Amino acid sequence: MRARDHIALGVVYNAARDKVLVAKRPRHSHLGGMWEFPGGKVRGGETLLQALKRELFEELNIDAGDCSPLISFDYDYPGKPLRFSVWKVYGWTGQLRGNEGQTTQWVDISSLAATDFPAANKGIITACKLPAVYLITPDLDSYSPAFMNELRKYLAAGVKLVQFRSKSAHNHKPAVMEMIDACRSYGAELIVNSTPEFAMETGAGGVHLTGERLLGLTGRPLPSGSRVGASCHNMRELMHAVEIDVDFCVLSQVRKKGSAATGGAGGQAADYTDDTLGWDGFSELVRQVPVPVYALGGMRLSDLANAASHGAQGIALISDVWGRPGSVARINRALSR
Repeated sequence: MRARDHIALGVVYNAARDKVLVAKRPRHSHLGGMWEFPGGKVRGGETLLQALKRELFEELNIDAGDCSPLISFDYDYPGKPLRFSVWKVYGWTGQLRGNEGQTTQWVDISSLAATDFPAANKGIITACKLPAVYLITPDLDSYSPAFMNELRKYLAAGVKLVQFRSKSAHNHKPAVMEMIDACRSYGAELIVNSTPEFAMETGAGGVHLTGERLLGLTGRPLPSGSRVGASCHNMRELMHAVEIDVDFCVLSQVRKKGSAATGGAGGQAADYTDDTLGWDGFSELVRQVPVPVYALGGMRLSDLANAASHGAQGIALISDVWGRPGSVARINRALSR
Protein backbone atom coordinates (compact mmCIF):
# COMPACT_ATOMS: atom_id res chain seq x y z
CA MET A 1 0.00 0.00 0.00
CA ARG A 2 1.31 3.45 -0.90
CA ALA A 3 2.29 5.80 1.91
CA ARG A 4 -0.37 8.19 3.16
CA ASP A 5 -0.15 11.82 2.14
CA HIS A 6 -0.60 13.99 5.23
CA ILE A 7 -3.06 16.84 4.70
CA ALA A 8 -3.39 19.86 7.02
CA LEU A 9 -6.75 21.64 6.78
CA GLY A 10 -8.07 24.77 8.44
CA VAL A 11 -11.63 25.49 9.52
CA VAL A 12 -11.33 29.28 9.32
CA TYR A 13 -13.93 31.14 11.39
CA ASN A 14 -15.26 34.66 10.92
CA ALA A 15 -15.10 37.16 13.78
CA ALA A 16 -18.53 36.14 15.12
CA ARG A 17 -17.55 32.44 14.95
CA ASP A 18 -20.84 31.49 13.33
CA LYS A 19 -19.51 31.04 9.79
CA VAL A 20 -16.54 29.22 8.27
CA LEU A 21 -14.65 29.72 5.03
CA VAL A 22 -14.86 27.18 2.20
CA ALA A 23 -13.27 27.18 -1.24
CA LYS A 24 -14.23 25.44 -4.48
CA ARG A 25 -11.75 22.93 -5.87
CA PRO A 26 -10.53 23.58 -9.44
CA ARG A 27 -12.40 21.55 -12.06
CA HIS A 28 -9.24 19.82 -13.27
CA SER A 29 -8.22 18.57 -9.79
CA HIS A 30 -9.16 15.43 -7.84
CA LEU A 31 -12.80 15.88 -6.76
CA GLY A 32 -12.89 19.08 -8.83
CA GLY A 33 -15.89 21.38 -8.49
CA MET A 34 -16.63 20.37 -4.91
CA TRP A 35 -16.23 22.64 -1.90
CA GLU A 36 -13.43 22.07 0.61
CA PHE A 37 -11.81 23.42 3.74
CA PRO A 38 -8.58 25.22 2.77
CA GLY A 39 -5.22 23.57 3.28
CA GLY A 40 -2.94 21.08 1.60
CA LYS A 41 -0.16 18.55 1.76
CA VAL A 42 2.45 18.64 4.52
CA ARG A 43 5.95 18.96 3.12
CA GLY A 44 9.02 17.13 4.41
CA GLY A 45 10.47 18.83 7.47
CA GLU A 46 7.30 20.80 8.24
CA THR A 47 5.21 20.50 11.37
CA LEU A 48 1.45 20.24 10.87
CA LEU A 49 0.95 23.80 12.03
CA GLN A 50 3.70 25.14 9.77
CA ALA A 51 2.12 23.39 6.81
CA LEU A 52 -1.34 24.73 7.64
CA LYS A 53 -0.13 28.32 7.97
CA ARG A 54 1.87 28.12 4.75
CA GLU A 55 -1.08 26.70 2.83
CA LEU A 56 -3.51 29.32 4.15
CA PHE A 57 -1.15 32.10 3.11
CA GLU A 58 -0.44 30.60 -0.31
CA GLU A 59 -4.10 29.85 -1.06
CA LEU A 60 -5.96 32.69 0.66
CA ASN A 61 -3.39 35.40 1.49
CA ILE A 62 -4.15 35.19 5.23
CA ASP A 63 -1.93 34.73 8.26
CA ALA A 64 -3.46 32.23 10.69
CA GLY A 65 -3.79 33.43 14.25
CA ASP A 66 -5.05 31.22 17.07
CA CYS A 67 -5.11 27.57 15.91
CA SER A 68 -6.32 24.56 17.88
CA PRO A 69 -6.82 20.90 16.85
CA LEU A 70 -10.30 19.87 15.74
CA ILE A 71 -10.10 16.31 14.35
CA SER A 72 -7.50 13.93 12.91
CA PHE A 73 -8.24 10.76 10.93
CA ASP A 74 -7.21 8.50 8.06
CA TYR A 75 -9.34 8.24 4.95
CA ASP A 76 -8.85 6.13 1.85
CA TYR A 77 -10.02 7.33 -1.53
CA PRO A 78 -9.46 4.74 -4.32
CA GLY A 79 -5.70 4.59 -4.77
CA LYS A 80 -5.25 7.68 -2.61
CA PRO A 81 -4.72 7.01 1.14
CA LEU A 82 -4.77 10.24 3.14
CA ARG A 83 -4.26 11.37 6.72
CA PHE A 84 -6.13 14.53 7.68
CA SER A 85 -5.17 16.87 10.50
CA VAL A 86 -7.82 19.57 10.85
CA TRP A 87 -7.46 22.76 12.89
CA LYS A 88 -9.82 25.49 14.04
CA VAL A 89 -8.44 28.87 12.98
CA TYR A 90 -9.45 32.08 14.75
CA GLY A 91 -8.19 35.65 14.61
CA TRP A 92 -6.53 35.52 11.19
CA THR A 93 -5.20 38.65 9.50
CA GLY A 94 -4.68 39.72 5.89
CA GLN A 95 -6.73 40.63 2.83
CA LEU A 96 -8.66 37.48 1.98
CA ARG A 97 -8.53 36.44 -1.67
CA GLY A 98 -8.32 33.25 -3.70
CA ASN A 99 -4.69 33.35 -4.81
CA GLU A 100 -5.24 30.37 -7.12
CA GLY A 101 -8.36 31.79 -8.73
CA GLN A 102 -10.65 29.65 -6.59
CA THR A 103 -14.08 30.79 -5.48
CA THR A 104 -14.42 31.30 -1.72
CA GLN A 105 -17.52 31.60 0.41
CA TRP A 106 -18.52 32.09 4.04
CA VAL A 107 -21.03 29.42 5.11
CA ASP A 108 -23.15 29.26 8.27
CA ILE A 109 -21.97 26.38 10.42
CA SER A 110 -25.55 25.14 10.63
CA SER A 111 -25.68 24.91 6.80
CA LEU A 112 -22.40 23.08 6.19
CA ALA A 113 -24.02 19.69 5.69
CA ALA A 114 -26.00 21.03 2.72
CA THR A 115 -22.80 22.07 0.90
CA ASP A 116 -21.28 19.75 -1.70
CA PHE A 117 -18.16 18.43 0.07
CA PRO A 118 -16.01 15.36 -0.65
CA ALA A 119 -16.94 12.29 1.40
CA ALA A 120 -13.95 12.60 3.73
CA ASN A 121 -15.29 15.94 4.99
CA LYS A 122 -18.41 14.52 6.64
CA GLY A 123 -16.72 13.96 10.00
CA ILE A 124 -15.12 17.42 9.86
CA ILE A 125 -18.52 19.03 9.35
CA THR A 126 -19.96 17.12 12.31
CA ALA A 127 -16.96 18.09 14.45
CA CYS A 128 -17.61 21.77 13.66
CA LYS A 129 -21.08 21.44 15.14
CA LEU A 130 -20.18 19.51 18.29
CA PRO A 131 -18.96 21.12 21.53
CA ALA A 132 -15.82 20.16 23.41
CA VAL A 133 -17.63 19.06 26.59
CA TYR A 134 -20.17 16.23 26.65
CA LEU A 135 -21.79 16.24 30.10
CA ILE A 136 -23.30 12.96 31.32
CA THR A 137 -25.87 12.90 34.10
CA PRO A 138 -25.51 10.59 37.09
CA ASP A 139 -27.89 7.63 37.36
CA LEU A 140 -30.15 8.63 40.26
CA ASP A 141 -33.31 7.24 41.85
CA SER A 142 -34.98 10.59 41.24
CA TYR A 143 -34.10 13.95 39.72
CA SER A 144 -35.02 16.57 42.27
CA PRO A 145 -35.46 20.35 41.84
CA ALA A 146 -31.94 20.70 43.29
CA PHE A 147 -30.57 18.52 40.49
CA MET A 148 -32.45 20.53 37.87
CA ASN A 149 -31.09 23.75 39.32
CA GLU A 150 -27.57 22.36 39.16
CA LEU A 151 -28.08 21.37 35.52
CA ARG A 152 -29.30 24.86 34.64
CA LYS A 153 -26.18 26.38 36.22
CA TYR A 154 -23.97 24.20 34.01
CA LEU A 155 -26.00 25.11 30.95
CA ALA A 156 -25.67 28.80 31.80
CA ALA A 157 -21.91 28.26 32.11
CA GLY A 158 -21.75 27.08 28.50
CA VAL A 159 -22.47 23.32 28.39
CA LYS A 160 -24.16 22.56 25.04
CA LEU A 161 -24.51 18.78 24.95
CA VAL A 162 -25.93 16.63 27.75
CA GLN A 163 -26.53 12.89 27.90
CA PHE A 164 -29.27 11.59 30.18
CA ARG A 165 -27.96 8.26 31.42
CA SER A 166 -30.15 5.97 33.48
CA LYS A 167 -30.71 2.22 33.55
CA SER A 168 -34.41 2.96 34.01
CA ALA A 169 -34.81 5.95 31.68
CA HIS A 170 -38.44 5.14 30.90
CA ASN A 171 -39.31 5.60 34.59
CA HIS A 172 -38.05 9.19 34.50
CA LYS A 173 -39.94 10.56 31.53
CA PRO A 174 -41.22 13.72 33.32
CA ALA A 175 -37.67 14.54 34.44
CA VAL A 176 -36.34 13.93 30.94
CA MET A 177 -38.94 16.29 29.49
CA GLU A 178 -37.92 18.96 32.02
CA MET A 179 -34.24 18.47 31.13
CA ILE A 180 -35.04 18.79 27.43
CA ASP A 181 -36.84 22.09 28.06
CA ALA A 182 -33.96 23.37 30.20
CA CYS A 183 -31.41 22.49 27.53
CA ARG A 184 -33.43 24.14 24.77
CA SER A 185 -33.75 27.34 26.78
CA TYR A 186 -29.94 27.61 26.74
CA GLY A 187 -29.46 26.55 23.12
CA ALA A 188 -28.21 23.13 24.21
CA GLU A 189 -29.26 19.55 23.39
CA LEU A 190 -30.18 16.61 25.57
CA ILE A 191 -29.76 13.12 24.14
CA VAL A 192 -30.92 10.01 25.96
CA ASN A 193 -28.96 6.86 26.71
CA SER A 194 -31.92 4.65 25.98
CA THR A 195 -33.78 3.25 23.00
CA PRO A 196 -34.25 5.25 19.79
CA GLU A 197 -37.99 4.94 20.37
CA PHE A 198 -37.70 6.66 23.76
CA ALA A 199 -35.69 9.45 22.17
CA MET A 200 -38.43 10.03 19.61
CA GLU A 201 -41.19 9.73 22.21
CA THR A 202 -39.68 12.43 24.42
CA GLY A 203 -38.53 14.73 21.62
CA ALA A 204 -34.92 14.51 22.77
CA GLY A 205 -32.16 15.75 20.50
CA GLY A 206 -31.05 12.20 19.81
CA VAL A 207 -29.98 8.88 21.23
CA HIS A 208 -26.77 7.58 22.78
CA LEU A 209 -26.23 3.88 22.10
CA THR A 210 -24.65 1.49 24.57
CA GLY A 211 -22.11 -0.93 23.09
CA GLU A 212 -24.75 -3.69 23.15
CA ARG A 213 -27.37 -1.59 21.34
CA LEU A 214 -24.75 -0.41 18.86
CA LEU A 215 -23.71 -3.91 17.82
CA GLY A 216 -27.33 -4.98 17.50
CA LEU A 217 -28.04 -2.39 14.79
CA THR A 218 -27.49 -2.73 11.05
CA GLY A 219 -28.26 0.89 10.19
CA ARG A 220 -28.68 4.37 11.60
CA PRO A 221 -31.56 4.29 14.14
CA LEU A 222 -32.69 7.93 13.78
CA PRO A 223 -32.95 10.35 10.85
CA SER A 224 -30.12 12.75 10.08
CA GLY A 225 -31.78 15.64 11.91
CA SER A 226 -31.24 13.86 15.26
CA ARG A 227 -27.95 13.12 16.99
CA VAL A 228 -26.72 9.54 17.26
CA GLY A 229 -23.82 8.84 19.60
CA ALA A 230 -22.32 5.52 20.61
CA SER A 231 -20.24 4.11 23.47
CA CYS A 232 -17.19 2.22 22.21
CA HIS A 233 -14.31 0.39 23.85
CA ASN A 234 -12.36 -1.10 20.94
CA MET A 235 -11.81 -0.91 17.19
CA ARG A 236 -14.59 -3.37 16.39
CA GLU A 237 -17.18 -1.15 18.05
CA LEU A 238 -15.73 2.02 16.53
CA MET A 239 -15.82 0.59 13.01
CA HIS A 240 -19.39 -0.66 13.48
CA ALA A 241 -20.39 2.80 14.69
CA VAL A 242 -18.96 4.29 11.49
CA GLU A 243 -20.72 1.62 9.43
CA ILE A 244 -24.17 2.50 10.81
CA ASP A 245 -23.48 6.23 10.37
CA VAL A 246 -23.35 7.57 13.94
CA ASP A 247 -22.52 11.24 14.41
CA PHE A 248 -19.93 10.69 17.13
CA CYS A 249 -18.46 8.09 19.48
CA VAL A 250 -17.34 8.06 23.10
CA LEU A 251 -14.27 5.91 23.66
CA SER A 252 -13.32 4.55 27.08
CA GLN A 253 -11.59 3.89 29.38
CA VAL A 254 -8.79 6.41 28.94
CA ARG A 255 -7.98 6.42 32.65
CA LYS A 256 -9.07 4.08 35.39
CA LYS A 257 -12.45 4.65 36.96
CA GLY A 258 -12.42 7.15 39.78
CA SER A 259 -9.12 8.74 38.84
CA ALA A 260 -10.84 12.07 38.17
CA ALA A 261 -11.70 12.29 41.85
CA THR A 262 -8.13 11.81 42.97
CA GLY A 263 -6.93 15.14 41.66
CA GLY A 264 -3.69 13.51 40.51
CA ALA A 265 -1.78 14.61 37.44
CA GLY A 266 -3.10 13.28 34.14
CA GLY A 267 0.11 11.51 33.24
CA GLN A 268 0.69 9.69 36.52
CA ALA A 269 1.02 5.93 36.20
CA ALA A 270 -1.52 5.44 38.98
CA ASP A 271 -4.21 6.70 36.61
CA TYR A 272 -3.66 3.80 34.21
CA THR A 273 -3.99 0.03 34.35
CA ASP A 274 -3.89 -2.83 31.87
CA ASP A 275 -7.61 -2.24 31.32
CA THR A 276 -7.22 1.41 30.29
CA LEU A 277 -6.24 2.85 26.92
CA GLY A 278 -4.03 5.72 28.05
CA TRP A 279 -3.75 8.72 25.75
CA ASP A 280 -1.48 6.95 23.26
CA GLY A 281 -3.89 4.02 22.92
CA PHE A 282 -6.82 6.41 22.58
CA SER A 283 -5.04 8.40 19.89
CA GLU A 284 -4.12 5.29 17.89
CA LEU A 285 -7.74 4.14 17.76
CA VAL A 286 -9.44 7.46 16.97
CA ARG A 287 -7.01 8.18 14.13
CA GLN A 288 -8.50 5.23 12.25
CA VAL A 289 -12.13 6.44 12.27
CA PRO A 290 -13.46 9.47 10.34
CA VAL A 291 -15.95 10.62 12.99
CA PRO A 292 -15.55 12.79 16.10
CA VAL A 293 -14.66 10.86 19.26
CA TYR A 294 -14.94 12.01 22.89
CA ALA A 295 -12.60 10.68 25.55
CA LEU A 296 -14.20 9.07 28.61
CA GLY A 297 -12.81 7.55 31.79
CA GLY A 298 -11.35 9.63 34.59
CA MET A 299 -11.72 12.82 32.56
CA ARG A 300 -11.31 16.25 34.13
CA LEU A 301 -12.16 19.63 32.66
CA SER A 302 -8.45 20.38 32.76
CA ASP A 303 -7.92 17.57 30.22
CA LEU A 304 -9.54 19.45 27.33
CA ALA A 305 -6.36 20.66 25.65
CA ASN A 306 -4.59 17.33 26.15
CA ALA A 307 -7.57 15.46 24.72
CA ALA A 308 -7.61 17.68 21.62
CA SER A 309 -3.89 17.14 21.08
CA HIS A 310 -4.57 13.37 21.01
CA GLY A 311 -7.31 13.61 18.39
CA ALA A 312 -10.38 13.89 20.62
CA GLN A 313 -13.40 16.03 19.84
CA GLY A 314 -13.40 16.73 23.55
CA ILE A 315 -14.16 15.01 26.82
CA ALA A 316 -17.20 13.23 28.23
CA LEU A 317 -17.43 13.46 31.97
CA ILE A 318 -19.56 12.93 35.05
CA SER A 319 -17.72 12.89 38.38
CA ASP A 320 -15.56 15.96 37.77
CA VAL A 321 -18.66 18.15 37.64
CA TRP A 322 -21.79 16.94 39.44
CA GLY A 323 -21.94 17.94 43.10
CA ARG A 324 -18.39 19.27 43.18
CA PRO A 325 -17.67 22.75 44.59
CA GLY A 326 -16.59 25.29 42.00
CA SER A 327 -17.83 23.29 38.98
CA VAL A 328 -19.55 26.28 37.38
CA ALA A 329 -16.40 28.39 37.52
CA ARG A 330 -14.26 25.52 36.19
CA ILE A 331 -16.67 24.98 33.28
CA ASN A 332 -16.50 28.68 32.48
CA ARG A 333 -12.71 28.63 32.48
CA ALA A 334 -12.45 25.45 30.42
CA LEU A 335 -14.85 26.66 27.74
CA SER A 336 -13.36 30.15 27.47
CA ARG A 337 -9.89 28.89 26.46
